[in-house]
Amino acid sequence: MTSKIYLKGVRAYGYVGYLPEENVLGQWFEVEATLWIDFEKATHNDEIEDTVNYVSCIRKIENLIQTQKFKLIERLVGAIADSLLEDEKIAQVEVRVIKQPPIPNFLGSVAVEIVRSRSQVTSTNTSTKSESTPEAISLPQSPITESQLPITSSTESKIISIHTDGACSKNPGPGGWGVVIHFSDGSTKELGGGIRETTNNQMELQGAITALEFLSTHKQSTPVDLYTDSKYVLDGITKWIKGWKKNGWKTKDNKPVKNQEFWQQLDPLNSSNIRWHWVEGHSGDPDNERCDAIARSYTAKYA
Repeated sequence: MTSKIYLKGVRAYGYVGYLPEENVLGQWFEVEATLWIDFEKATHNDEIEDTVNYVSCIRKIENLIQTQKFKLIERLVGAIADSLLEDEKIAQVEVRVIKQPPIPNFLGSVAVEIVRSRSQVTSTNTSTKSESTPEAISLPQSPITESQLPITSSTESKIISIHTDGACSKNPGPGGWGVVIHFSDGSTKELGGGIRETTNNQMELQGAITALEFLSTHKQSTPVDLYTDSKYVLDGITKWIKGWKKNGWKTKDNKPVKNQEFWQQLDPLNSSNIRWHWVEGHSGDPDNERCDAIARSYTAKYA
């Protein structure tokens, strides 16, 4: 009698989707998989070769989500099913993929589920190796506006963390900034904007300014973690700014502080309940990558 192994709550961040926003900003996918396998021997022998290596199965699912750029979630579900069936111990799989698409005024989720057996796998879809090379994130044909971003927000819930980022082409040149805000109830809000002639540091600062302006309207006194991949912003607001102000907005070399107007906007928005953190850019942090994608989409708008 064939038994089953259930994989639940497998989550990964990817860029699968028909909408341009999904291709550029990405989103979280959650997968549930049921594997039909006869592991009766494993219940007696306690040997890994008598069952399926579900760690390997989880990694296959995560890799497909993270590296593929399919237009359809149905295609992703099929690729996951085929990949799992590469293990000869698995006779049949049931795969369910869930996402929250950026559809205006829709705060629910979409799920696609299939059941596929080994006999259904053909030579044309038993492997996705030729499609497994990660592709660069392509920019949308039209700029992403705040109203188009996948937003769920709560005015009742507290803000727990904020991620910001900035981008600029040619530096100076067209640039953009992006913000991702997380609430305690699990909801998020995303902000973005850009300008035709700017610098990377100015866009990093503008992202932080906009984030703290939003925080100031939310009116809360509980701590908030703010993450930036700009050491210029982090060191400036936590170390250098006190000396600049004391010295009449001059550096130690008695030169005018660069981007003074931005620092003068950021300074009064900063408070003791904001905990500043540095995160390495382009290192796989989902929120940082998302902020970067938003910023670059606006950079493209003004290019």
